[in-house]
Amino acid sequence: MSHSTALGASPAGPTGPTGLGAMPQPRLIHALILLVTCGLNVLVTAILGPSLPAMQAHFQDVPGVEYLVPMTMSMPLLTVAIVSVFVGELADRFGRKPLLVGSAVLYAAVGTAPLYLDSLYAILASRCALGIMEAVLMTVSTTLIGDYWSGAQRDRYMSLQTTVASTSAFLFNTLGGLIAEQGWRAPYTVFAISLALAPLMAWFLWEPRTRASMTPEQFAQDSQSFRSDRLGMICGFAVLLGIAFLTVPVHFGFLHGAIGVRSPAQIGMAYGINSLGVIAGTLIFGWVLATRLNVAWQLALGALISGIGFVLMRQAGDYQALTVAGFVNGLGMGIVLPAMVTWNMRELPVSRRGMGIGAFQSAFQFGLFLNPLIVVWLEQHGAGSRAAAVGWLSWAVLGLAAVAAVTAVAGLRLGRR
Repeated sequence: MSHSTALGASPAGPTGPTGLGAMPQPRLIHALILLVTCGLNVLVTAILGPSLPAMQAHFQDVPGVEYLVPMTMSMPLLTVAIVSVFVGELADRFGRKPLLVGSAVLYAAVGTAPLYLDSLYAILASRCALGIMEAVLMTVSTTLIGDYWSGAQRDRYMSLQTTVASTSAFLFNTLGGLIAEQGWRAPYTVFAISLALAPLMAWFLWEPRTRASMTPEQFAQDSQSFRSDRLGMICGFAVLLGIAFLTVPVHFGFLHGAIGVRSPAQIGMAYGINSLGVIAGTLIFGWVLATRLNVAWQLALGALISGIGFVLMRQAGDYQALTVAGFVNGLGMGIVLPAMVTWNMRELPVSRRGMGIGAFQSAFQFGLFLNPLIVVWLEQHGAGSRAAAVGWLSWAVLGLAAVAAVTAVAGLRLGRR
């Protein structure tokens, strides 16, 4: 039985999943609010990347600074990894909207804290707090997309979620380089942007009918299609995807430094071109691949392109070659990420949607957190350079491509498509 049959009418339709009456019809303004909210997650990685070398130089006397400075980007990701699944469960049990509006306000407060904090450890603590707010924004906004729309329209919006995030990354990556010219603290001002979203959320969004409004019998019936083993497999892939996805945001600046490129503006432009690759990948997925290939082939193609990008990064010896490698890697990542997100969404019944999306976010963000630890460890224990360590990651990504291709050829099902 498909989810659309099991759940009855979508919340976007004339009745909610509990059949208790008419629900509001979602419009473009609702999509824009939720998509932009989802796009805030790129601030942690996109806007700060070009300023990391200068920040590391500022705190050069702090022991372990080569680990701690990259962790100002990855620490929020660890926090998101820890709390997202619980945030999703809370959203299922008690509702979505209050969590979303409150976290938008607090996100700005803690996100701008490094503007005035003088301790690297205090900055790391503020980034942990930011991660909690980001977990709420990401999990609840994504869940609301699933609540407000259904079927092919929902899949298209899920693809656009990645497109908007990647477009934001392109803009913020480019701005990050320019803003970083004013000092390593300057990019943190951008985190105040969530204050503009909070009143829009409060005014336009509504609370959908979810598990909180179901009877025990309705909850039991709705949960019949939930498969914990399938969610576990998706989350396992999400960890690997997270490790691979953060490689460019964290390490691209250091790779440029290794070949003699020091200008934050140039490095920021290279980050922006990588984001253009991701944007192109998401559009190819949403308008070409989503309706023509099953999940296994989508993952195989995206992982293959991304892996080739990693190999090219390892071999790049000048600015142009490294920038092209970043674009190729972004193109593959732009295919893999929406393929994973839409696959997970299709597998979740409405009563478990928040928890399932939170579990995916936890796994993906845990992979993001692991990235700098793995890459720096590889650099210092065998690879010998940051570029070589990145090259070693290519084998894991190309391995995923091989497994997905074998699965596709064998005709095994990875989902409902």
